[in-house]
Amino acid sequence: MDLTEIRLKGGDWFKRWEAMMNAYIPRRVERFDVMLEWADLPRRRPARILDLGCGPGSLAFRAARAYPRARVVAVDFDPILLAIGRRQNETEGGRVRFMQADLREPRLWKTLEDEPFDLVISATALHWLARKSLAQLYRRLPKVMRPGAWYLNADHVAGDDPAIQRRYRRALDEKKRRAFEGSRACAWDAFWKKLAAANPRLDVAVLCNIDAYWEGCDDGLPKSFHLKSLKRCGFENVDTYWQDLGEAIIGARRPGHIDSNQD
Repeated sequence: MDLTEIRLKGGDWFKRWEAMMNAYIPRRVERFDVMLEWADLPRRRPARILDLGCGPGSLAFRAARAYPRARVVAVDFDPILLAIGRRQNETEGGRVRFMQADLREPRLWKTLEDEPFDLVISATALHWLARKSLAQLYRRLPKVMRPGAWYLNADHVAGDDPAIQRRYRRALDEKKRRAFEGSRACAWDAFWKKLAAANPRLDVAVLCNIDAYWEGCDDGLPKSFHLKSLKRCGFENVDTYWQDLGEAIIGARRPGHIDSNQD
C-alpha cells in the first residue's frame, strides 16, 4: 500500500483530533501561539519551517497561517495521522508538505540538510523518544537550521524530584478530567476505535504500529536534560520560554547572524 494514498472516511477526523488533544493538553493553543510569536520570522519574505512529530498538522497549519509566505515541512511516523493532515491540507491551501519518516532515521536528516530551516518546532511529540534518541536528535538539529534559527519545543517535562512529578501528574489529570467533562471530545482509545470502525478496509492498528516507535515516557524527560543537551550541542539562548507545571516550551537558537530588518 502506498501510505501517501490513504483516504479516510467517516467525518472530520482533524476536528475530532483537535477536540481530543485540547482536552488532554491544557492551554495547548496558547503554547502554539507563544512559540510562533517568539520566533518572529519575517512575514513579507519566504521562510522555511520544520515541524517534528507533526501528527495531523495542528501546529504546522497554525505556523502556515502565522507566516503566509513560509513553506512548512511536517514530519511524522504515523501514516494515519498524516492521512488526516493531508485531507485537512486541502482546505488549508496546501501549504504544508507532509513527510512520513522516523525521527531516529539518519537518512531523514540527510534529506533535511539540503535546504536548512529558519524555524524548527514541535509540540507534544518528542517525549516519545528515549533519552539517547532525543540527545541524538539535538546533535543533528544544527545541521538542518540556518544561522540564527530558533528551535522551540512544547512538551511534557518531568520534575527532577519524584515528589514534584507526582504533583505535576495529579494536577494534569485533574485538568484533563475537567476538560473532558465540559466537552464532547473522545478519549484516546475511543478515537481510534471510531476511526477503525469507519474505515474497516484499513488495519489501523498495523498502520499506526505505535509499539514500533514508542520508547519514551508519558511524563517527558526533565527540563534539566533538555537545557543541558541543547547547550552541549552549541545552541545559544537556551531557556524555558513558558511553563505550566509539567508542561513547558524549551527554546534555543543556533548561533549566527540574524537580519534585524526582517520585514
